[in-house]
Amino acid sequence: MATTTTRFDTYRGRLTQAAERASPGQATDALILVGELRAAHKQAIAERDAWAAALHYHHGWTFTALCVAMHGRPNKVTAVRTAVEKTRPARRLSKSRAEESFRQAQQDVQELWMLYKEAKELEKRANDGGPGPDVVLDLPGDAPQRAVAAAEQLSAVDAEYRAAVELRNRAAAALIVHANWPKRSAAALAKAAVRDLYPHEKTAPKMEADPQLVAERAEDARRLAERKAALVRARDQAIRALSKSMGPAEIARLVKLTDERVVQIRDGA
Repeated sequence: MATTTTRFDTYRGRLTQAAERASPGQATDALILVGELRAAHKQAIAERDAWAAALHYHHGWTFTALCVAMHGRPNKVTAVRTAVEKTRPARRLSKSRAEESFRQAQQDVQELWMLYKEAKELEKRANDGGPGPDVVLDLPGDAPQRAVAAAEQLSAVDAEYRAAVELRNRAAAALIVHANWPKRSAAALAKAAVRDLYPHEKTAPKMEADPQLVAERAEDARRLAERKAALVRARDQAIRALSKSMGPAEIARLVKLTDERVVQIRDGA
């Protein structure tokens, strides 16, 4: 009981601290809390259902009585029956001790749900601060050299970005597999699509099931994406400038693109 109370107090303290933080830290903290609380709530339901099964099988509680104890009224008896029948009962205790364990587990479920809803509200309110500062590029002023430098840097940054995305997605998948995070919560923290995490679920290492690590890797990927976008703009601007005096084939050799792509960029496609 004391350990559970301490855990809830810790969650409340983190919610308070997150609410007081400036963006974008607030948004990251909120996303982490949403994922952790949803996973904790899911685990609490499993523990509650195990004690419900113990009351039913060991002490004769009806599904209706269990439904009223869980939901306040007998309107979800079928769902309660389904949950109990697929759950392994908790260890056999005296009726009074089993009932007390069930009541405490039910309180944990309700408390965690309330904390989860608070975290979701904080997530909605949190502002990521909008776009970050403009990316500063170190490129020559001369148009041909600028086009070549932008293309070379873009190739390197693109490779870094792809690697960063893979690391980010792998860590997010580790939260799903090893920390019981919901898929949507893990994807939201990683700023990725749920489908991007599927390929990593079988190989995600347990040591990477760390929400702070996911947040850091998501930020790395975001910064690289911004730099990549800035280099694309710089390269395309240089291509358009060069198009006034050079043909597509010559420009294509400079920037290592096809003639067709150079024409598309020149024409604003």
